Amino acid sequence: MPSKDYTGLESEFYDLFRGGDELDEIGLYIDAVSEQGGTCLDVGCGSGRVLVPLALEGVTVTGLDSSPAMVARCRAKLAAEDLEAEVVEADMADFDLGRTFRSVIVPGASFQLLDERDEAEAALRQMHAHLEPGGLFVMSLFTPWYEITHEPLDGVWRLEKDEPLADDDGEPDGRRALCHTCAELDRCEQLMEVRHRIEVIDTDGRISDSELKSSRLRWYGKHEVALMMRATGFDSIETLGDFGDEEAGDGHVAMVVFARRAR
Repeated sequence: MPSKDYTGLESEFYDLFRGGDELDEIGLYIDAVSEQGGTCLDVGCGSGRVLVPLALEGVTVTGLDSSPAMVARCRAKLAAEDLEAEVVEADMADFDLGRTFRSVIVPGASFQLLDERDEAEAALRQMHAHLEPGGLFVMSLFTPWYEITHEPLDGVWRLEKDEPLADDDGEPDGRRALCHTCAELDRCEQLMEVRHRIEVIDTDGRISDSELKSSRLRWYGKHEVALMMRATGFDSIETLGDFGDEEAGDGHVAMVVFARRAR
């Protein structure tokens, strides 16, 4: 079963709500993959937020995602840019493309949608098997520090995004897309249940469309990640915080994991 099947408004507004790149995640992946050279596999590619920029840089990249809607959206974005790249619909915990890649990447915390530990380890084994000897693995994870340290907010709805919408010509048309978020955490098991209420506000201020979606995510500490990756065959493991050069630690919202497949 797919870890998350993006459909409806969640798929339509994915780029609008998650398209920001304040910490330059995309730049990190472009630099890492370009320096490595060769082919790249983007696991959990979604709408192509990282895949399309890689393709624009001339990288031979293959995308993989479990959501049919996101695969279709990624293919459409590639076509709009007159780019060619293979995008495969498959589960990251159970796939076999029959070839290996010089680099395998997992951007955007997609890995954390695998909330069961055995499924997460199965995914790492599959990705390890798709790396060339000496190949580079890069994965982005997030730690919900704000939610962890604000326990009274568990179960409380808050407005997370309020974005203007545009017509077919790209001009603002007076409508808005809102995303309200409610999270509940199991701090012992490191699990986070997240609900998103997505609403379209018409020009008269009324809700013209709405949708409620949920996700279940697991977060990890850096030592836990390192142990899990060694257990699934990786070595040369390094964890950096917030897409910078500093070792990941408390307070870093993002953790980037670099590893290799032994030669």
